[in-house]
Amino acid sequence: MARADKGSQRRGIMHSGSFPGEPRIMNWVHAIVVLALIEYLIFCILVGRARAKYAIAAPAVSGNEMFERYFRVQQNTLEQLIVFIPAILLFARYSSALWAAIIGAVFVLGRIIYAAGYISAPQRRGPGAGISFICEVLLILGALFGIVRSLLAA
Repeated sequence: MARADKGSQRRGIMHSGSFPGEPRIMNWVHAIVVLALIEYLIFCILVGRARAKYAIAAPAVSGNEMFERYFRVQQNTLEQLIVFIPAILLFARYSSALWAAIIGAVFVLGRIIYAAGYISAPQRRGPGAGISFICEVLLILGALFGIVRSLLAA
């Protein structure tokens, strides 16, 4: 049975009975985090396949431009996840879980666009990188705003 307090209703959050006090919409936020991690694992697999295809023996990470493109996609995505995961969770907690899930889904799509662009031609990575960056900025600023609002209300 779902229940919500007035503050939760304003933020589009419904509480489920499965885990007392856990907002149902957080399931979507967690699903987006898992999708981002699966996306990263796929990029890791692509790097492994490219390593074999272009005969780049470990620990080398250079020597073939196509391999390096796959490797940079994987590495850059790892760098972005360090910002994305805490940002989406904090935004969901202090601002809006619904908007966190939506912005997070756009982030995951942005990483796909980034990967496709970078692998086909490095100069085409801009749109995907821009989408990812804007999503991270929105999540960070929204989390900060929500935290400050929460501190001032206390």
